[in-house]
Amino acid sequence: MSNKSLQLISLILLLLSLLTELSDSQGWISFNNPELAFGLSLGFVLFSLSFNVKIIRAMGIPEKEKKKSQLMTLVTAIYAFLVFGIELF
Repeated sequence: MSNKSLQLISLILLLLSLLTELSDSQGWISFNNPELAFGLSLGFVLFSLSFNVKIIRAMGIPEKEKKKSQLMTLVTAIYAFLVFGIELF
C-alpha cells in the first residue's frame, strides 16, 4: 500500500473512533456493554497509530509525508489521552 492510502486509512480509523465515542455518549447507538464502545474506540486508535508509525519508520520516504504522519501521530496521541486517559479517572 502507498503511504497516502495508509494515511487516509489512519484518518478514517481516527474518525471511526470519534464517532464511536460520540454515539456512546450521545446515545445514538445503545451498546449493551459499555466496555464494548471503549474497546472498539481504543482498537481504532491503536490501528491508526500503528499505520502512522509504519510510515514514520519507513526508509526513503519523502520528508513531507513523514512530517504529515508525525503530525497525525501527535494528534492521535492527544486525542487518545483526552478520551481514554481522562475517562479512567
